Amino acid sequence: MNRNTRVSVWSVPFLLMLSVTFLAPAGAWAANPPRIGYFEMATVLQQSKWGKQSNDEFKAQGEKIKGDVDQKAKAFKAAKEEFDKKKDVMDEKTKAKKIKELQDMQQEGEKLLMESNARLNKLSNELTSPIIDKILEIVRRIGRDDKYDFIMEREKSGLVFVNEKEDLTKRIIEELDKTPRK
Repeated sequence: MNRNTRVSVWSVPFLLMLSVTFLAPAGAWAANPPRIGYFEMATVLQQSKWGKQSNDEFKAQGEKIKGDVDQKAKAFKAAKEEFDKKKDVMDEKTKAKKIKELQDMQQEGEKLLMESNARLNKLSNELTSPIIDKILEIVRRIGRDDKYDFIMEREKSGLVFVNEKEDLTKRIIEELDKTPRK
């Protein structure tokens, strides 16, 4: 697909909204213009009680995981420094054995780092998924109760300019904070 025919993913919701607007019967929305709201997911996740609690839990568990990785890295660094100091006086058999031990330590460290990153990704998903589900439930309820035609997530929809009077972010945070966390 060449550059001229490519449509970026973020522009699809915008193009859909434009096509619905222009394809609507000529005065259909003139008398009753669509009500469009938006919110910022990142702000809700950062400022809501649920988001703050999840972030604190992620940081605490992340520090523990980081501590394990740091401990392994320090052990490797100490062993490498010790080897570098003594390698000139070692016989070839001992030197080869120590090099193999260092390679094994390095591989263990790299494996631990990969496993730690995977654990952190899994933890992040476990902590944010229920919050995002709840946020979307709140957004749907606001849309239905307040008769919005569209509510978009600002960053994912590709909105470049929006009228702040339709920003629902603070309201969503307030609604989320009222909801007890399971």
